[in-house]
Amino acid sequence: MQPWLILLCYWFGPWPDWMNFFVESCKWNSGVRWRIHTDCREPENKADNISYVHMSFADYKALVRDRLGIAFDPSDPDKLSDVRPAFGFLHEQDTEGFPFFGWGDLDVVYGDISRFYGPRQFANVDVVSTHPERLSGHFTVLRNIPSLRRAFEEIPDYRGMLESPSQLGVEENQFYQVFLRSRAFRRTSFVERHSTVLSPRGWHDGTMNYPQRWFWRRGHLTNERDGSRDFLYLHFMRWKSTRWINNPPLPGEGAWVGRKFVDADWRRAATEGFCISPAGFTAIGATSAIS
Repeated sequence: MQPWLILLCYWFGPWPDWMNFFVESCKWNSGVRWRIHTDCREPENKADNISYVHMSFADYKALVRDRLGIAFDPSDPDKLSDVRPAFGFLHEQDTEGFPFFGWGDLDVVYGDISRFYGPRQFANVDVVSTHPERLSGHFTVLRNIPSLRRAFEEIPDYRGMLESPSQLGVEENQFYQVFLRSRAFRRTSFVERHSTVLSPRGWHDGTMNYPQRWFWRRGHLTNERDGSRDFLYLHFMRWKSTRWINNPPLPGEGAWVGRKFVDADWRRAATEGFCISPAGFTAIGATSAIS
């Protein structure tokens, strides 16, 4: 398939333990390219549709300062999420030749993106989010045109927000407001894809009874509750961290913190698949919990 989308990502610090599984899920999406700015060596798993730009966090901050003309020196790489609305301008050379560009997180496993999104579905769409009420930090897509590459400049006081050392959620909230206000960018697709397990928004049936076991097989992502229904991707941030906790907490929140949670061979993933659950990354059919 002719590549139609490039997703721009960053990661500074050691790769996450699930990185080889992330790569495997990207590998099966031939129409999408990923470009990751990082200070890590390439992971063991290789994918022709993933490229890496090797640079330090300090060098990346210098790139932001020079390209945007702002004072930018945060101590935490998480602050880079606020820069995402400017990615199309910041990385203009990387996006050249792609009809669409966007960004995503690395704490995801992708299903078959082409079942949901592609050039034909986006013929009359300029901005895409996997949430209805905001832009999704883990998957946002924009048409690669000059006005959208510079749409971040419509954010009130965007320079001050980016220069603030605090992470402000600019890419999800303030940038979303640009498209609510604008008459120029009316062609949007904001559809809930039920990607983030344990999100307080609830599951697609209106309950908080989220699937606990998800299965990736040969580019397809399903779960224990929805039969053969394909999902776009699984965002597992609430299993890997205690930063986001529901009130009251739901079963599985922070389940991976402080424990071994990868007990599957990524080399066998291409043929056998794998399972993602509160027990971590396991072989499909495995029943024992990871200690």
